[in-house]
Amino acid sequence: MDKELELNKKHFVTLISLVVGLVAIGILGYMVIEKWSFLEALYMVVITLATVGYKEIHPLSTAGTIFTILLIVFGIVTLYYVVRVVGEYVLMSRFDEKYKLKQMKAQIQSLVGHHIVCGYGRVGSKVARELAKENTPVVVVEGDPEMAAICRQQGFLCVEGDATTEAALLEAGLMNAKALISALGKDSDNILVVITARTLQSNVFIVAKANHDEAVDKLLRVGANRAVSPYQISAFRMATFSLHPGVADFVDNVFDLKNSEIQITDMTVGSASQLVGRPLEAFLANRKSGVSVLVINRQDGHAIINPLGDTVIQTGDRLILMGIRANLEAVEKLIH
Repeated sequence: MDKELELNKKHFVTLISLVVGLVAIGILGYMVIEKWSFLEALYMVVITLATVGYKEIHPLSTAGTIFTILLIVFGIVTLYYVVRVVGEYVLMSRFDEKYKLKQMKAQIQSLVGHHIVCGYGRVGSKVARELAKENTPVVVVEGDPEMAAICRQQGFLCVEGDATTEAALLEAGLMNAKALISALGKDSDNILVVITARTLQSNVFIVAKANHDEAVDKLLRVGANRAVSPYQISAFRMATFSLHPGVADFVDNVFDLKNSEIQITDMTVGSASQLVGRPLEAFLANRKSGVSVLVINRQDGHAIINPLGDTVIQTGDRLILMGIRANLEAVEKLIH
């Protein structure tokens, strides 16, 4: 199909050249046969090939009439082939699957700072949709052709391939990705994805699903930054709903990324930030910024929970902040 597409491109260029040549011959013919000026000849060629039915500028001679008939015949034939070739090219460009895949691959390779989701099953598909709610670029790696097709139909960029292989991860743009989430059905596959991704890209943030509790430590040891057990999280949330329903409702509202105005996010203080060396209350007091600093995570691993106003901000501090979207966006500009 790619060869057919290239062939149509060549035909397209050839036919455009043919149209230009036909116009040039028509102009030259009228100038030689009828002794018309260039503009008069060009006007006659245009109205003849366009078949608009306008009257000739000057009466045609016998030779000019014959030349006009031939010009009309060749013009109609040329126009037919131009329309046909252009139509075929457009249809192939729009509807050919191979062409669409080629375009999608080019789009993936142009991404920077995107998230890769390995597996489009029950967990992976929900992860992809949650990321999409935040307008985060997402690339899915899925080995099942049917699931990959569904993924693309739902609007996601999708690489059809084995997520445990280097080729599939590189095709998904791992070298430019911000984070990778492995949500495959087998712990062994998730472990292999983590090892492969960490070997290729040492800086990518990796979150992996643990289908069994004992896999959590293994995933962390082989390079995952976070390992998540859906069953453990589900059990914790169910217990929380039972014991503290008010708290659970609040958490649900905060983490409803689509509908909640209140958000919890993290931001890292850079070395050039004006916050460095200043007390927390100087810029981030709640009465000034409208946000609450819940935790300050130091680079040495120490965490300051509910920090006081005299706590001095250091380079590399990761702040966990809560507030409405507009205030958090203002603080983000301040921090960066």
